[in-house]
This record gives sequence, C-alpha cells and structure tokens, in this order.
Amino acid sequence: MKKYIIFDFDGTLVNTNNIITESWQATLEKYLGRRLPVREIEATFGEVLADSMEKLIPGADIREAIDYYRAYQDSHQKEGTVYVFDGVRELLETLRECGHVIGVGTSRTAYSLQKYMKALDIEDLVDEIVTMEDVSMHKPHPETVEAVLRKMAAHDDEECARGGRIPGHVRDLAIMIGDTKYDIGCANNAGVESALVGWSHYVDEEAMAADGFAPTYRIETPGQLLELV
Repeated sequence: MKKYIIFDFDGTLVNTNNIITESWQATLEKYLGRRLPVREIEATFGEVLADSMEKLIPGADIREAIDYYRAYQDSHQKEGTVYVFDGVRELLETLRECGHVIGVGTSRTAYSLQKYMKALDIEDLVDEIVTMEDVSMHKPHPETVEAVLRKMAAHDDEECARGGRIPGHVRDLAIMIGDTKYDIGCANNAGVESALVGWSHYVDEEAMAADGFAPTYRIETPGQLLELV
C-alpha cells in the first residue's frame, strides 16, 4: 500500500494545457514572429518556465518574455478554460477517506498554484505542497519529490520531522503521479515509484527513455490509481 500520494499539478490534477499552449503561441508570435507545433510546446510541460523560454526564444529578455506570457494567460482565461480533470476530485476525496496523505509537487509558482486551487475548490483536498520557490533544484532533480515527501511524512517519522534524511521505508510508501518526463524523472531520481497519466496530452516516451527515465506504472483514468495504492 502507498500512504504518500504525490501529484504534479498542471496536466495531472488540473487541465491547464490549452491556456498554457495559447499563452506560449502568443509569446512566440511576439518574440519570434511565428508559432510552433503544439507537440514542441507540450515537450516543455513540467519544466521551469524560464528554462523553456531560454530554449524556445533564444536571445530574448527572459524576464520580459515571462511577464508577457503570464499577463496573456491571466487576461485570456474564460470560464471553463482551466478545470479539474474528470474523476480527479472524486479520486482525491476517496484517497483522503482511506487515510492517504496527499501532496502536490509542482514547478508552478506558489501564487498561481494557490490561486488555481482556491478557484477550483480543491485546496482542502491537499495536505502539503511544494512549489518552485521551495526548492533550489527543479524537476527532474529529486528535490521536489523529496521536499514534499519530507513534509508529508513529518507527522509520522522523527527523522523527517527533524529535516533529516528520508528513510527507505518512507520512500517505499510514496508514489509520484505526473504527466511529463520531468515528473517521472524526479520520482526516478528520488527513488520512489511513479505513475504516468494518460488523460492529459501526448507524451513522447521515447524521449523520456532517452533521458534514462521510465514510469513504474501507466494509468489511463484516475480510478486506476486506486487499484495501485
């Protein structure tokens, strides 16, 4: 049984794919004068925004480009643009009822994460969160999974409560759920099992494998996670 269930946010719990893609295309048009194939944009999902900007818009003022991207995203959201994936709310509720501890480990900012969680009424279904401001090394580095797992296990394990190493038995009780190679790589590097979701967007598993990452499981619906944990 898995006690500690760690979720990515974008593309895993919540469908932000369309607004993220639209914001990217608008930013690319402004700085490059052209759009990119959607799959090239999807390949950046899960990566820290600044790193993606440096790769896709070389030579641009990254801070300025990020501000433009975020302003576009904020001003073009309409009702229904961002929503909780079907079955996810029920999944979170069932996991809580069964005694699992739920965490979110994301490369999103704390401000935007909390804004979305409040608007979508899921903030009370998550026990612990770690955002990009909470770590110095980002996915696929293991720090995100380790930071949120340490917080999740702190009430049960003295070592974690002291901020020490995460014992092997705690890692064995954890699983990371995500939609990108960055999530799976983070879990692989942290020594915890992982599940790649199939309800979000296309994932190039060959590219993932080329980076040395592989999910422990693949799940097509939120309900399938209950069978694993």
